Amino acid sequence: MAGLKYYERTKLLIELIEKRKTGSPEDLAKKLQVHKRTVYRILDDLRLSESIEIVFCKESKSYIFSEKK
Repeated sequence: MAGLKYYERTKLLIELIEKRKTGSPEDLAKKLQVHKRTVYRILDDLRLSESIEIVFCKESKSYIFSEKK
């Protein structure tokens, strides 16, 4: 059951990043109903598994996908 919740949260996180509507890490933790540390853990997992970088954009106040250099 915990794996399913993790998958659902990860899927939601990807959708929010694509829409550029994650907000700050604190806002994102509230949206995903997890602790801020869990947000960082999921982001780290995504960064390891994807060929693109995930960075926080101060202008849009959201995490965004960015190509790795």
